[in-house]
Amino acid sequence: MANLNFRIENRGIFKMEEPRGTRKEEFNQVIKLVNYVFRESSNAPPNMEKWYPLLFDDNNLENMRIIWEDGRLVSHLGISESEIAIYGCKTKIGGIGAVCTHPEYRKRGFASLLLEDGIKKMDKDGIDIALVSGERNLYKRAGCVEVGRVHKFRISGNDLKSFDTQKVKVFPYQEENLENIVQVYQKEAVRFFRSLQDFKRILTTGAAMDREAEILTVHKGDEFLGYLAIQTPAGKEGEERIGQVVEYSGTREAIMDAIGCVFERYTLQELTFNVPFHDSEFIYLLSQKNLISLSESIPGLVKIINLPRLMDRLGSYIEERLGRKKRDSLKFDQQGTRFSISINGEQFNTDVKRLTQIVLGRHDKKEKEMIPREGEIGKVLVDIFPLPFVWPGLNYV
Repeated sequence: MANLNFRIENRGIFKMEEPRGTRKEEFNQVIKLVNYVFRESSNAPPNMEKWYPLLFDDNNLENMRIIWEDGRLVSHLGISESEIAIYGCKTKIGGIGAVCTHPEYRKRGFASLLLEDGIKKMDKDGIDIALVSGERNLYKRAGCVEVGRVHKFRISGNDLKSFDTQKVKVFPYQEENLENIVQVYQKEAVRFFRSLQDFKRILTTGAAMDREAEILTVHKGDEFLGYLAIQTPAGKEGEERIGQVVEYSGTREAIMDAIGCVFERYTLQELTFNVPFHDSEFIYLLSQKNLISLSESIPGLVKIINLPRLMDRLGSYIEERLGRKKRDSLKFDQQGTRFSISINGEQFNTDVKRLTQIVLGRHDKKEKEMIPREGEIGKVLVDIFPLPFVWPGLNYV
C-alpha cells in the first residue's frame, strides 16, 4: 500500500523495539500516525489531538505506548488513566483508545503486543478496570467483554407534546459556567474525577465520543440547573436529523424540560438519551412520559484487571450491602486468568470474561444465570453485583 501523505522519520534502526512509552521528541510522529490511520485515510479532518486532549498530552507520554520497526514508528495504543467514584468509593480505570498500526505493518501482531503491554502497565499503575473504545476481536481475545446496562430512550417529535418547552432555556457553553458544570457533576453518585483544568480542556474540543458535539447549559432565569453534551446531527438537507445526548448532569427534571429546547435548536426529528441503570430517578421521569427504552451495553468492551484490589477499594459499598461480618468473610483471589470468590468455606471459580459480566452486569440481565443458584456464595454475589459503572461520556477515548 502506498504511503500517501504519511511521512515517517527513519532513524536508521532496523530491529523492532519492545513496546514503550513515547518520548517527548516523538510526540508529533505519534500524532501523524493516529491522524493518518483514523482521519486522513477516511478523508476526515486530522483532529485526534484536539478531540482527545486527555490522551494526547505532554503529561501522558508514558501512556502513549508505541512500537518502532525498521526505524519507523508503526503502531500505537493510548491509555487515559482516571479515578472514578462509585457510591463514594474510589477506584481507577484505564480508557484504551487510538489503537492503530500503519497499513504497511499490519498482521504482524503489533497491536496484540501493545495491548498486553498496556494492561500490564495499567495493573502496575493501580488501575483495576480497562475500558476499550472498540469491539475488535483483538480485545475479545484478551478477555474484554460487553458489560453494563443502559436505557436508551428514543424521543420523537411526536413525543414533544408531553414536554414543557417554556420552563427552561439552553445556551452554548461559556467559560463563565465552568465552575457550575463542575459543581453539578461532582454530585453524581457514579462519575469520573475530573479536575477543573480537565473540564476546561474537554469542554472546548467541540467533540464528544468521536463525533462533533456541543455543550449546552440549562438555566431557569439566573439559576444554573445542569448541562447536556449533544452530538450535533449531520447530514444533507432533507435528511432526518437525529441528535444524541452523550452526557448530562444536573437536576433531572430540568434536564428533561430542556429536551424541547434541544429539538428546537437543531430542528430534530429524534433525540436519543443514554441513561445508565443506576439513574433510576431519570428513568422514572422519562418513563412517565410514556417513553419506551431499549437496554444496551455501555459502548466498547471492558475487562477487570485486578479483582482483589477493586473489591478492597469498594469495601464500604460491600459492607453497606452485606454488613461487616460477611464483608470480612468474603475473599477475592486472582491467579493469572483465573478468579475465585469465597465465603465460609464455599468457593466460586471463574474466568475473566464471566467475572467481568457478573461484577458489572449485562444489558440482558443474564449475569444472574452465571452465579451459583445454591449456597451462601450465590446469594452474596446477587446482593452486591452488578455494580453501577461510569458511562464514558466526555472521558471517551
